[in-house]
Amino acid sequence: MMWEYANGIDKSEVIYKYEEPKSIGNSTTLAKDIDNIELLNEVLLALAEHVAYRLRKYNMLASVVNVGLRTKDFRDFSHQEKIDLATSNTKDIYSKAKELLKAMYKGEPIRLISLRVDKLVNRNEMQISLFDIENKNKQERLDKTIDNLKEKYGYSTITRAAKLGIEKNIKFK
Repeated sequence: MMWEYANGIDKSEVIYKYEEPKSIGNSTTLAKDIDNIELLNEVLLALAEHVAYRLRKYNMLASVVNVGLRTKDFRDFSHQEKIDLATSNTKDIYSKAKELLKAMYKGEPIRLISLRVDKLVNRNEMQISLFDIENKNKQERLDKTIDNLKEKYGYSTITRAAKLGIEKNIKFK
């Protein structure tokens, strides 16, 4: 019947094609404008942990980190940089994000901060480095253990001590 289509009713099969993400990111509008780089670093750590967690859930690695800032006057700034070796490691992503923040932050009050990773590759396509492999494996095991606890008991069950004070004041988009 024609009226069914007019009302948005269609009984044909929905065809869905899964596509892997091209980037993964999060941003947060801060409860109040922040002009302290140490507090911004704490927010960045919370964002990095969330982004890295999602990367690992997709079984992907990132090659580029991008940090964005919005001032209280709604001016936007962003910097991005390639990582030497693709990673889903929270520590590596946070370290690069911190460098980017330091390079672009000029002391203005910040209203919004964002973190995004790009140039994603499947974990199975990773190029292995012969150097520092033991530390990478140790960090991967730690991240995996934390991910398992979050899956089993909820995302906020376990958190890094460095972001205990800030996480209650931010909401992820």
